[in-house]
Amino acid sequence: MPPRTLLLAVDGLDEAEHRALVTGLHPALRATLGSLPATLRILPGGPSEPAPSLTGLVTGTTVAHTGVPTQLPFRPREQDGPAAWDATALRVPTLFEAAEAAGLPVAALQWPATAGSALSWNLPLVEDLRRYGTRWAMAEATSSPRMMREHLAPRRQAGVQLSRIAPDDLVAEIAAALLTGPEPPALTAVHLTGLGRARREAPAGSTAVRRAREDLAGALERILAALDPGPQDRLLLVPGRPLVPTTLLAHPNALLAARSLIRTDGPRLADYRAVVWPDGPHGALHVRRGEGEAVRRLAVDALRPLTERREITLRPVEDGAGATAGTDVIAVLDGAPGTRFDLPVAHRPLVEGDDPYSAGPLAVADPQATTLVRALGAGLPDGAEGSWADLGVSLAAAMGLRLPGACAAGMRQAAARAG
Repeated sequence: MPPRTLLLAVDGLDEAEHRALVTGLHPALRATLGSLPATLRILPGGPSEPAPSLTGLVTGTTVAHTGVPTQLPFRPREQDGPAAWDATALRVPTLFEAAEAAGLPVAALQWPATAGSALSWNLPLVEDLRRYGTRWAMAEATSSPRMMREHLAPRRQAGVQLSRIAPDDLVAEIAAALLTGPEPPALTAVHLTGLGRARREAPAGSTAVRRAREDLAGALERILAALDPGPQDRLLLVPGRPLVPTTLLAHPNALLAARSLIRTDGPRLADYRAVVWPDGPHGALHVRRGEGEAVRRLAVDALRPLTERREITLRPVEDGAGATAGTDVIAVLDGAPGTRFDLPVAHRPLVEGDDPYSAGPLAVADPQATTLVRALGAGLPDGAEGSWADLGVSLAAAMGLRLPGACAAGMRQAAARAG
């Protein structure tokens, strides 16, 4: 059998969660996951949310070039651009396309920026009921024909309701079927989101988090048992940035609305001259292209009160990373660990994390933390470090592929890098 690569991204899986997960696994699989060495380090900096991080990984480039700079796509209005899960958002080729061009079939399951792509097996499992009336309509419109024919159509005919099955359960079920099928993919990229979602929405130690951990263990057991890795196979377990409790929730657009730079429709944003687009602990200040210098200065001045809190800084941006076809990014708000920026325009500008009326997430990614990736297999580096994009370049090289749009050099040995 040709070598297989399993790229397994798990939101919310920090080191403590990994230890708890391994303890609860079936003994036959505990050795597989427990013995995976934490050989690769994703250094602080760059994106902290899943969609931009994982897109950087499979393109080998930074968020300034991928087309998916934030978790929530920049769409203050419906016509402002594609969703982050849509493949048309991408500006550079991906590892998936490079593999298929080399004759290596790919399965991408719940992976960002894949909806509508021509991969062999593609299951985005997007959520946009404003655009599609039902989840089955979304699945049919965004999944690949082969995925629909071989895996989704039989389930629909059997009466499966996508609204009643956890996305990670469906993903694990299909991943296991693919890995044990007569033509297993050369590259299987699986994104599991349930644990991260529960840890952001529910208190630590709650029943919801415990159940999400148990569900994740079941999904991983199913996938790893199907892979049953041999000496030529590759397995990468990629967690997101560690999550920390939310201590401060910031609503910068409330300040822009107070300066008439945003027009509201009730509690919602209706139009804007300047707007902060959030991405967890960061927020990019967009100004409509064509607006004069006075508007740009006014927008920056409007946000300065946020920086009176030591948790928040405002830095000018020279390269415009994250700009769109109709906007320029002129500054970025950065929060200390525990800070989260949000989009609403009708909230108080700052809300303490323990405020029961904050209605914000209970946990947020820590952009200053190191992420430990567990990896094993032919051609993968050991004891190396770098960015999400560097990891993608190294994975491509291990598979004998090249990422044509990459700007990263690949993971580097820590000692050599320090020198």
